Amino acid sequence: MFRLIEECHDLLKNCGVSYAFCGGYALELFLNRKIRPHSDIDISIFDEDRKSIIKFMLSKGWNVYEHKAEWINNKKGYSYLRPVLTTDDANITHLHSVWAIKPDCSFFKIEQKPGEESIYHYEILNKEQMHFDFLEIIFNKRQDGLFVCNKDKNISREIDKAILFNEGIPYLAPELMLFIISNPVYIESEFHREKNHIDFNSAAPFLPAENKDWLINALETAYPEGNKRIGELKAM
Repeated sequence: MFRLIEECHDLLKNCGVSYAFCGGYALELFLNRKIRPHSDIDISIFDEDRKSIIKFMLSKGWNVYEHKAEWINNKKGYSYLRPVLTTDDANITHLHSVWAIKPDCSFFKIEQKPGEESIYHYEILNKEQMHFDFLEIIFNKRQDGLFVCNKDKNISREIDKAILFNEGIPYLAPELMLFIISNPVYIESEFHREKNHIDFNSAAPFLPAENKDWLINALETAYPEGNKRIGELKAM
């Protein structure tokens, strides 16, 4: 069931930095069952390790890209890839995430834009990733032993509660993932709406009481004007 996750873990366990699976796969590791198809593998890496993980992926022969996309009315508009060739790239410290792609990736068709050295067009060839040849690496913050979920609202979780393990495979705790996908942008986005609904309704009913209480408090702090997930959680 977790073939791609196991292949990814086998690679990253020697990368020398802390990491955790996030996105839909994190919820499946929590539930220990498949809940839907996945278009990518998402990995959480702490900010201070961004150069180390990029150097590691490049050393393994993977290509690393900045993904630049424009969103219009919750719909993805023009997007392209910019290669990150070294850890000296000045843009690295400002990136929210990077894409790591094997040169022979079966999931993408990637072509350089004529006359442009740093712009690559891409086409996604499949709805579901079937081979371990694509990885999105997302950078998150930690401070004073806490996983920072929202720095401005002072929302955080102890590291030992934020990162859990399924047979040695690290993943972000379900309450953190549900907090992230409860952002109205994800709930309302045409691109995310269906999988957001599946993920929330699959995982939320199985939250232990303490995790559920943390999530409700975090959502009430982040969205004092209200959030539809708060009422749904309280009704469970």
